[in-house]
Amino acid sequence: MNFKKWLVTSLLISGLWLTTTQNTNAEAEASIHNESIYDLYVDRYFNKVIANDYDVNAKDPSAFAGGDFLGIIEKMDHIKEMGFTIISIGPVFATETYDGKRILDFNELEKRFGTPEEFQELIKVVHKNGMKIMVEFPMNNFSENHVWNSDHTKKNWIVQNENGVIQVDLENAEVQKALKETIIDFAKKYDIDGVKFSELDGAPTTFVNDIINGLKEIRDPMYAIALEESEANFDTNYSDSLLVNFRDAFKNTDLPTEGIAQTNENDLLMIDHLLTERFTYYSALENMFPPTRIKTALGAILTMPGVPYMSYGTEIAMNGQSALESHQVMNFRVDEDIMEYLKDINSIRNKSETLRTGKTELLKNENGYLVFKRYSDEETFIVVINNTSATQRIDLSSEIVGENVELRGLFEQDLVRPTDDGNYRLVLDRELVELYQVTELKGLNKSYIAAMAIAYLLFIVFLVIVWKKGKQRRLKEN
Repeated sequence: MNFKKWLVTSLLISGLWLTTTQNTNAEAEASIHNESIYDLYVDRYFNKVIANDYDVNAKDPSAFAGGDFLGIIEKMDHIKEMGFTIISIGPVFATETYDGKRILDFNELEKRFGTPEEFQELIKVVHKNGMKIMVEFPMNNFSENHVWNSDHTKKNWIVQNENGVIQVDLENAEVQKALKETIIDFAKKYDIDGVKFSELDGAPTTFVNDIINGLKEIRDPMYAIALEESEANFDTNYSDSLLVNFRDAFKNTDLPTEGIAQTNENDLLMIDHLLTERFTYYSALENMFPPTRIKTALGAILTMPGVPYMSYGTEIAMNGQSALESHQVMNFRVDEDIMEYLKDINSIRNKSETLRTGKTELLKNENGYLVFKRYSDEETFIVVINNTSATQRIDLSSEIVGENVELRGLFEQDLVRPTDDGNYRLVLDRELVELYQVTELKGLNKSYIAAMAIAYLLFIVFLVIVWKKGKQRRLKEN
């Protein structure tokens, strides 16, 4: 990015907020609708401590790789700078597998991940950085070596299904009591902010709701979500079809977007998760450039109604079809293009309650070209998603945009004023997302011009100083 573009972008993204009265995300009332979620597996993130690397083999994709609680702390700034507000981590209990889901004992933390003190430190640092932490709890499919299976008083808890898979009988009242106590006690002991439920198959809805109600009584906020379709009272709605619709809409250009146009603020919005193929896999099959595809998709997810949810590694276009391929160890030495994009767009979303929970009016939706208005009593945005193979134009009337206003593009630096007929003409290049903030028509923006003038003046002064020092050095040498 050249100097002029950097300057303009910085002024638009940061300076425009001086005229608004919006609360930041951290100041807003605690609600899942104000959050954005970054999901990771502890073992696959960052290995900070060598002392806990028991039977670690980074070359074997099915083995433990060494990631730990202190590793997440080490890379906390990476997550914070991208603007996510919740860090969701996989199960942390003693386990046979790197993803934490073949649980051996709920009463012990996985020693390869770290100690209870280190886990407490992780939670403390997350909160110190103004974020929240969510922990995954599998409700079934534990290891056949789970301590319950070695306790003769709990033998009737374990069942074998028709495929020979060892499972826990989730309709058993004793099992339900034990699981509820485990989850509630864990949430009381550790100051977590939410639970992501998994392996819900066979769990009665009333039982899951009983746990959710118990969690809600511990502290506020205490979020409860699941990446499975369920009738339980989760804070968000997950839909397999919505995920597929987002993936299929953005894996290439000019694809139908009808399936994503009517999201609501309770929907979990994502292009993949850690139990699916990576979005990069599908865009690569289309012979498309994954980073561009990812940025366009995330631009939509972060401006539409709903709760954004992103898997670790998406910011580096991590690829993979099977779990062993897609659960790679995070590589922090990669191009930062997607990360910078997330930083910019999340900074706007986190400052704007309108973008998080405001009303929505769909203005255009045709094969990858999606235009909608996000508005509230305080502010209005026009969002243009051009996921097509050509430059697109739309003319919006003053009835839609407003009278005596102008539109400021926060990314492409466009300033749109009404034409002679009172319409607002928005033109956007292919494969871009633009966010236009509607502001009062002020004619020349004196503060903006002054800021530009000062910046250029300082730059000229810098060049003069460098030139004079160079001249003095040459005189001394002669």
